[in-house]
Amino acid sequence: MLTAVLAAALSVPAQPVQVWQRECRYEADRSATVRATSSEQLRLIARAGSLRIQGREGLAEIRVKGHACASSRELLDQLQIETERSGSTVRVEVAEIDNDEWRNNQYARLDLEIEVPARMAADIADGSGESTIIGLGDIVVTDGSGSLHIADVSAARVRDGSGEIEIDGVAGDLHIVDGSGGIRVGRVEGSVTIEDGSGGIDIADVGGSIDVPADGSGGIDVRGVRGDLSVARKGSGSIGYRDVQGRVDVPDRDRNRRRRQG
Repeated sequence: MLTAVLAAALSVPAQPVQVWQRECRYEADRSATVRATSSEQLRLIARAGSLRIQGREGLAEIRVKGHACASSRELLDQLQIETERSGSTVRVEVAEIDNDEWRNNQYARLDLEIEVPARMAADIADGSGESTIIGLGDIVVTDGSGSLHIADVSAARVRDGSGEIEIDGVAGDLHIVDGSGGIRVGRVEGSVTIEDGSGGIDIADVGGSIDVPADGSGGIDVRGVRGDLSVARKGSGSIGYRDVQGRVDVPDRDRNRRRRQG
């Protein structure tokens, strides 16, 4: 199941590793504005480049600012922001690059800064690059590679290929499916479910329960849980926990940690 979900996450088109050269031979600003309310939903396809999405109180539109950077004028011209409304969903998409064969000296990225009405729901697909999401409602995030930072959202479902994940402040439930990279989670009022390939997991201050159906490698450290803690399958790495108010169900080799730390 984990493999299938990660394959879906990585299916978001992304540019080659070369895009992360910080040089910018050709560059241009991009922008778009779409009227929207917090009761509507954002559907974002971001592709390659950094991404920051911020919910703003009192805002009645989606404001998109971008900086395009490419190795050629042809690639730069293809880096455009497209918008479309369908019912209560507003789609914002970075146009897909039409280039049959990428060469080592080619790169193209569009760094985005987006403001939306506070607590707006969003379905976000990001190919590569660092991403920051703050002050939104229920979100679904599909991320290929690059670090991911989420704060102050209503609920979140995250599918991540690789890169560090930091999440702080979720009013509802949190569900993460991750390929590789460390995961740090704090201040979740609901429950937390994590399926992880590799990388350490650090979780603190959870109002509900924590469920880890499968974890490949890397340690798990949990503290401050008002519900249960369950780890079904664990590869390499230890499990540490303290201040768990509910039932603890972990693999046999880690059960003695409850007596030492509980």
